[in-house]
Amino acid sequence: MHRSHFRLILGVLVAVTSLIVAGAAGGASKKASAGSVTFGAEQEPPCLNGFTSGCNNTWTSWTAGIALASPLIVKPDFTIRPYMGNAKVLRKSPFTVLVTLNKKAKWSDGKQVTADDLIFTWQTIIDPKFDIAGRSGWDSIGRAVKVNSKAVKFIYKTPYAPYKVQFSTSVLPKHALEGLDFNTVWDSNYNNKSGQTMASGPYKLQSYTKGQSIVMVRNSSFWGKRPTLDKITFVFRTNTDTEIQAIRGGEVDAIYPQPQLQLAQLRGQSGLRVQTNAGTTLEHIDINTGAGNSTPLLGQAWFRQAIAYSLDRQGMVKQLFSTLNPGLPILNNLSYVNGQKGIYVPHFAKYQISSKAKRLAKVAAIMKAHNCTKGGDGIYTCGGERASVRLGTTAGNKLRELAVEIMQAQAKDAGIEFRADSQPSRLFFPRISTNKYDLALFAWVGTGDPAGQTDIYGIGGGSNWKGYNSQRVTNLLKASDAALDPKARIKLVNAADAQMALDVPTIPLYQKPTYFVFNSKLKGLVDNPTLQGPTWNTEAWKAG
Repeated sequence: MHRSHFRLILGVLVAVTSLIVAGAAGGASKKASAGSVTFGAEQEPPCLNGFTSGCNNTWTSWTAGIALASPLIVKPDFTIRPYMGNAKVLRKSPFTVLVTLNKKAKWSDGKQVTADDLIFTWQTIIDPKFDIAGRSGWDSIGRAVKVNSKAVKFIYKTPYAPYKVQFSTSVLPKHALEGLDFNTVWDSNYNNKSGQTMASGPYKLQSYTKGQSIVMVRNSSFWGKRPTLDKITFVFRTNTDTEIQAIRGGEVDAIYPQPQLQLAQLRGQSGLRVQTNAGTTLEHIDINTGAGNSTPLLGQAWFRQAIAYSLDRQGMVKQLFSTLNPGLPILNNLSYVNGQKGIYVPHFAKYQISSKAKRLAKVAAIMKAHNCTKGGDGIYTCGGERASVRLGTTAGNKLRELAVEIMQAQAKDAGIEFRADSQPSRLFFPRISTNKYDLALFAWVGTGDPAGQTDIYGIGGGSNWKGYNSQRVTNLLKASDAALDPKARIKLVNAADAQMALDVPTIPLYQKPTYFVFNSKLKGLVDNPTLQGPTWNTEAWKAG
């Protein structure tokens, strides 16, 4: 999964929750104590600065990222509420937002969290010398006016409708970072210039050992409710089998795995509790249309369409989720999801052909129209280029690895070769963010509003690693961000999606359900199926 402190937003969803509670003894973890919890992290963060493209990862924010608080927070019901502060619109023209901070909010080194920090955060995000994953909303601000030590008026050049999402972004400490290279300064710690670890959230970073763990300890300076736990240790268990065995055997107290077939076995284990929700995690395949790919064919929309037609997404989803979620539908929109009546338009549905014979015939017709010929191995060659591309995902995720195998077989039947190209997440995502891939299978995690798409699909977007270059889509998405009328925003976003369904820079797959599994003796743990994730309320956690 992938995300950033800047919060990619994907349409308003309705959470569908089923709570499974088993027994109360057998599988209890030996690691839990009155003051600590051990959490099995499915991915190791590439680095700790989630603002930058290479570290824009869910597990960056869900682990070390809990040290950095934001004015607003996304709740499990997808509402956005005050947290370390508040944000409200003062006027629509020019569009002006007043952001205030909690009077008690201070950093772990004793200094106050101030208006200067808010302004510094904006200035850092828009600074072109920094490799920021997304600037949507921040680049719409024209100037900032300091009201007092705890409040700033942000005056926008153009309106920004999802401003609440924007100010769910973590605040940066000016005194700790000013004058330093933000591209590298927080790769392995959150230290200030004196070497003290910085935090405004309930926990602060004690240690980060690559390949092993991240240890967070209670921040005694936290402005909110005093955390109960002394320590949360995130141990990296990046192999599905190892992760699930760790919770079954009591090695860890909690895990937050992506869907896996083995999870069905945990529902009957005594001492474990499972929460599952229909979240904002959207599984998809990104296609590198530009520099860094292995064949110029990927730069052609017709070839990307052929790839989309070659896949039986419904058949794949049925094979993957027949045990866990037998009714899970495929996704046919890049911004909205199934169930959003009057909003969700299935623009990508044309690529789903249930009949294998018709699906293969469709691909064959496209290839014939572009003078492609099939070789003795059944793979097409077009203009001297073999229809062979790399398909990679996060190694160790068994369900994703199975998905790759299924799609390899489907594509091969259609005359297109998918060469396996997976790596562990700490290597995979930095490579993707530098455009060194062909096809990448991963997920975007959102909150509940169609914003941030300009960063992913717009020309020059910080997370547009696909090299997708559509001025029409860029203009539509920027216009949607500026549209204060909800109906107008929906129309603009769907117009962009319709164009992307023709261009196919991305193939949507399905809305991935969340699974939060933890020791039933733990209290206060509540799944947040948005990008806020399972660690959104660690100050409320209690161990036994």
